[in-house]
Amino acid sequence: MSSVPRLFKVVEVAERLGAGVDWVYARIQQGELAVIELGDTRKNQRVGEDALAAFLTERTHGGAEK
Repeated sequence: MSSVPRLFKVVEVAERLGAGVDWVYARIQQGELAVIELGDTRKNQRVGEDALAAFLTERTHGGAEK
């Protein structure tokens, strides 16, 4: 049985990124950040830990190339 990923509320994602909640919702609306729908309102959206990591990886530039 696979484990359930850690899920973050949108406000928690905003806090982790140092961004506003509206900015995070805009990323979701534009399809840049995947969410899990737990209900029919946006307050019931959750971002999986893997989805957040993928979002950050896609936006990471610079540094040493390997």
